[in-house]
Amino acid sequence: MKLLLLLLCLGLTLVCGHAEEASSERRNLDVDKLNGDWFSIVVASDKREKIEENSSMRVFMQHIDVLENSLGFKYCIKENGMCRELYRVAYKTPKDGQYFVEYDGGNTFTINKQDYDRYLILRIVSYKNRETFQVMSLYGRTKDLSSDIKEKFAKLCEAHGITRDNIIDLTNNVDLVPEHVLVLTLQIAVSRPEVEERPEPPVLSGDLSPGLQHHHFLSMEHPETNSAI
Repeated sequence: MKLLLLLLCLGLTLVCGHAEEASSERRNLDVDKLNGDWFSIVVASDKREKIEENSSMRVFMQHIDVLENSLGFKYCIKENGMCRELYRVAYKTPKDGQYFVEYDGGNTFTINKQDYDRYLILRIVSYKNRETFQVMSLYGRTKDLSSDIKEKFAKLCEAHGITRDNIIDLTNNVDLVPEHVLVLTLQIAVSRPEVEERPEPPVLSGDLSPGLQHHHFLSMEHPETNSAI
């Protein structure tokens, strides 16, 4: 009984510690430094189906614009193997570091951790049709980040009740480009003279999902590896 109480107290201490640290991060947030290009590195959710292939919350960040009392997000989602570009504006709420955005329901998010030159961690609480779930996203200034930063993200997910089985690394995803660029590329390829020697065009309808086996906290959803996003 004493051991159980000790473990419970330890767990509460860790949760409170993370909450205080996140609150401090939000108070000290320098929003202007968020401006610029970002890449989606890892995504997690307490409802895994919300971030699986072709799901609305499996987004690939491209750019953040710092606006007046708001943030603009340019990103894309994959639909049927194609990239669909979207832009949403998130508006600041009265709470420190919290924003609200309409996207497939209502979403409030806070910036839990940031290193403006390297990475950014967002915690999103999404609700639609009386259903509520959370999503955590790790963005990077580069197309991949160190295993130490990914492990820090994984531990933060666990502190918010998200298991490691529900963490997906996106860095091995194939490069996603807008659909009109893919169509134009195919048109150019078809219009070339038949006598010209060229490699076979890529198959766009195949499984483009990321390989996940290279990080120990990730699930083995797809064993094949592809080029990085």
